[in-house]
Amino acid sequence: MRRCLAFILLFFAFIQTQCVTPETGEYGVQAEQLARIPARIAVVPCRPWPQGARFVDQPELKLPPEDVKALCEKFDQYVLEGFDGQPYMRGISPRVVLKLLEQSQQPDLLTKIDELWFRPGQACESCQHPASYYREVIAPRPDWRAWLTNFSRSASQSDAILLPLIVEADKGTLNDRGLIFNFRRAEIALLLIDTNNGELIWIGGREAETRLPKDKGAADQLPDLEEFYRNLFIPDLWLEFPGRQTN
Repeated sequence: MRRCLAFILLFFAFIQTQCVTPETGEYGVQAEQLARIPARIAVVPCRPWPQGARFVDQPELKLPPEDVKALCEKFDQYVLEGFDGQPYMRGISPRVVLKLLEQSQQPDLLTKIDELWFRPGQACESCQHPASYYREVIAPRPDWRAWLTNFSRSASQSDAILLPLIVEADKGTLNDRGLIFNFRRAEIALLLIDTNNGELIWIGGREAETRLPKDKGAADQLPDLEEFYRNLFIPDLWLEFPGRQTN
C-alpha cells in the first residue's frame, strides 16, 4: 500500500514538472528587472512587428504602406515627447541612432530585425502576447543577442534599446450584429530591451479602435484620424517605465 502511495505521489510530481506553463508576460516592468534603470537608451524608429514572427492569434498587418508610415511617424513623435522633462530617462533619438549606425558603417543594421525574428515552422502555443513571444522565442536566440551587442557597440555603447512596434493595424467596414461601422484599429507595443543579454526590461502597449456608423457620414468615411491617435497614444503607455517620473 505504501509503495502504491509513493508511486502515485511521484507520478503527480512528474506531471506537475512537465506541465509548467511559461510566463505569459504582461505590460510594465518585468519582475526580474525592478531595480534596473538603463544609463543610455537607444531609441530606434518605429517599425511593423515582423510578420514572419507573429504570436498566437495575432492578426496580420493590413494597413497599406502609406498608412503604416503615417502611424509610425506619429508613434515616433509620441515616443520622443515621452522623454521631455524626464531627467532619469536618458535617450538617444532615432535620428542620432541612424547617424551613429552610418558612421559605424552599419546603415542597414535595423533592416535585419525581421530576418532575425523570423523562424519558419517555429511555434510557441503559450505565446499570446508581445511580451511572452519576445521572452520565450526571441530573447534566447544567440544570433539576436549578437545583433544587440553589435548594435550597442555601433550606437554609443547603449545599454538598452527602445523598440516601437506596430503589432497590428487595420481599417475598413465591419458588421457588428447588424450594425454597420467604418473603423480604425491598431495595437502598438514599446519594448525596452537590455543590449547586454537580450532580456526584456519593460514593455508598454495599447490597443485602440474608433468607429463611425455608416449613417453618420459618407459610405466610405472613416473615423477622424486625430481622434483615433488620441485614443491610441495615451500617457498610460509609459506606466512603470524605469526612471520615469509622473506628476
